Amino acid sequence: MTPPVLRARESWTWRRAACWLLLLAAGFALAFWLRYGVIQPQQIGLACGQPDAPGWCIPRQWLISAQHYRVWGWVGLIGALIGLFLGGRLFIALGLVFAAMALVLYNATLGAPALVIALLALLRR
Repeated sequence: MTPPVLRARESWTWRRAACWLLLLAAGFALAFWLRYGVIQPQQIGLACGQPDAPGWCIPRQWLISAQHYRVWGWVGLIGALIGLFLGGRLFIALGLVFAAMALVLYNATLGAPALVIALLALLRR
């Protein structure tokens, strides 16, 4: 009979780890695009501040409000905790992606613990 430590080591392949790392990288990439492509550009801010602002300024304002109320961090933390205690790849993936987004989108206070908990949930699987 194989010890549990060796079985856990055998179940983690490079391919499986690469899939989770790609998911984490996708979360960071999405967050960087939102931050530097949608939220922060001065031209977009000026256009959205005008009385005749384009219609796409409303979803941009929702993103800024979600950032203000730390939605990214809370979703990441809740997803990671559910993934840790109840299991489920979907919740762990949700925790990883939103934790990455929280770290980039000014919610590091909740995003850092969410990332750690999601990684612990991955190791626990």
